[in-house]
Amino acid sequence: MMREVSAENSVQKIVKSLEVDIVLGRLYPRERLVEEQLAKRFNTTRHVVRQALMELEMGGLIVRETNKGATVREYSADKVNQLYQMRELVEGQAALLIPLPVADNQLSLLQYICDEHAAAIEKSDMLGVVAANKEFHQVVYRLCGNDFLADVIDEMAKKSNLVRFTSSTDQSLLILARDEHYLILEALGKDDNNKLADICINHIQPSRLMYLERHGNLI
Repeated sequence: MMREVSAENSVQKIVKSLEVDIVLGRLYPRERLVEEQLAKRFNTTRHVVRQALMELEMGGLIVRETNKGATVREYSADKVNQLYQMRELVEGQAALLIPLPVADNQLSLLQYICDEHAAAIEKSDMLGVVAANKEFHQVVYRLCGNDFLADVIDEMAKKSNLVRFTSSTDQSLLILARDEHYLILEALGKDDNNKLADICINHIQPSRLMYLERHGNLI
């Protein structure tokens, strides 16, 4: 049993590390992921690496092909627009379902996360930026009271890692994201779900637009 838990922890460590690598542009679309190299990097077995790659494939982040191995997935402009259309639907709906105004303890938690996100941007701590951004959105959308909807939003956010890498290190977009987090926080303290939904939907557009600007010629 302990070995199974240890192996699962190793799989999740690899998955999370590679997700961050994709978000930060350390791994590019179509870049190969070699099992032997990953096993050395994470000091584990190829079997554990293979399990992690299977999970990343199920999450839509990589593609595995016979005799070719695994590569980071690359989205066409059409697929990006479809993905973000889905995100607009589910995130907008979740925002409409959140009971407003949100309780003070939840607002305090989100204020803390916003401040952590802002501090990480100030220090150019990209790992901190990614972690705080992820936590902020997860906490916000769990407030909708529908765990299934929140799970779908999490899955769409993971797939969007392939798009966000183009904007994740752009300082002006990081600052814009920071400011919009505070706008979302402010809206959560009021009683206007439609305004909250609009802010949430607008918040996800810059990464989509930058990706299309740089990679819009993809078939």
